Amino acid sequence: METSNFRKKVRQYAIEINKNQKSQSQKEQFILKLSMYMALALAILGILFGIVTKTQAIIFDAFVALVSVGLGYLSVVTSRYIYKDDNDIFQYGYVRFEPMVNLFKSLILLIVCVYAFVNAIRGIVKGGYEVDLGGAVVYSIIAFFICLAMFIITRFYSKILESDLIKVDNIEWKIDCVLYLGAIIAFGFVFIFDRNQDSMMSRLIDPALLLVLSALLTISPLRIAIANFKDLIMVAPNDMDEKITQIMENLSNEYQFGDYDTHIAKSGRFYMIEVNILIKDSKDSKISSIKDFDCIREKIEYSLNIPSYKIWLVVSFTGNPKWL
Repeated sequence: METSNFRKKVRQYAIEINKNQKSQSQKEQFILKLSMYMALALAILGILFGIVTKTQAIIFDAFVALVSVGLGYLSVVTSRYIYKDDNDIFQYGYVRFEPMVNLFKSLILLIVCVYAFVNAIRGIVKGGYEVDLGGAVVYSIIAFFICLAMFIITRFYSKILESDLIKVDNIEWKIDCVLYLGAIIAFGFVFIFDRNQDSMMSRLIDPALLLVLSALLTISPLRIAIANFKDLIMVAPNDMDEKITQIMENLSNEYQFGDYDTHIAKSGRFYMIEVNILIKDSKDSKISSIKDFDCIREKIEYSLNIPSYKIWLVVSFTGNPKWL
């Protein structure tokens, strides 16, 4: 009776998970597309302002935004594939695509930060430069509010959907947001205290701010790059490793396993878990049928509390210790 009730819970849980999977996929696609289109809008805005004001810095910034559009499209395509079922070519599905794309994007963001850092050093060494208080100010203010809005939206949905793809987009918008804010602060300082830009401080404030901000901003993409590199080389996540060990300890006490062994790896938002269980060949064993094997599998899946579309779970049973 207890097993029957548990199976009903598992079936109900599976139905809810399937609904959540479809809803999550649609929401993730929408946010990633919104992020891509807003980056495109920012690029067009930058090109127009750059041509009108004849400012090369703004035009360059617009081309950087175009790179973001390309990266955004890559995220959209990846999001489309990672929920697809396995096939003859990708027999473990497309789960490895997510950490690969996130690693690539985070490395691009690191390059942008390093490039900004090097340019800041060059600006300081050359004695600074005069800040354009005309169209550059208007562009920076508009761009800042676009980036701020997208930063808030992507931050909100990256937490709700637990999407690493949206999380990387959020880091990208944060970097843009902080850099534009730094530019606005520099413009404001010069406009208030030295509108004619006669002092050395006025010429140095923009590259000095860029130096500090770009150095600080390298931390987030560096963390993402390291985390996704670990996923690609299949480093076992400590928290999940401890969780599956505790689950197996409890089940071992309940069913009197002879022994067990577990293997776990993380790939983006997906977990690949393998459990090998040694069954005692004795009268004390509480496993007597195939139904018991399936019940153990379902208990492991249920206890992990991970949606089925985010886990590749393999549970095998053996009477020979060499297969552990």
